[in-house]
Amino acid sequence: MHSDADSRPIGKCKGCPLNLKKRCVVFEHPHEQWSKGRCKGYMNEQMHTHYLEERAKTHEKTSRDIRREQAAERKTISHQDGTLNPGGKHW
Repeated sequence: MHSDADSRPIGKCKGCPLNLKKRCVVFEHPHEQWSKGRCKGYMNEQMHTHYLEERAKTHEKTSRDIRREQAAERKTISHQDGTLNPGGKHW
């Protein structure tokens, strides 16, 4: 059996808000949670609200975001002779 198949939610996870089809939000191996009886995370509102709160937090800036901000800032800086930066357009 594939190791990826163990990490996917199973049929009993259907309808749970923590089920993301390819993986479970809380548990790395949902199959093991159900083998002991009922999954602790199944339809658990506390775990779901905690997941939504974590997801809603502002994410750290990626290098792409930093580059875009720097480029936008550089477009507004004027040259020493007083002319504005054309913003990359050389017509």
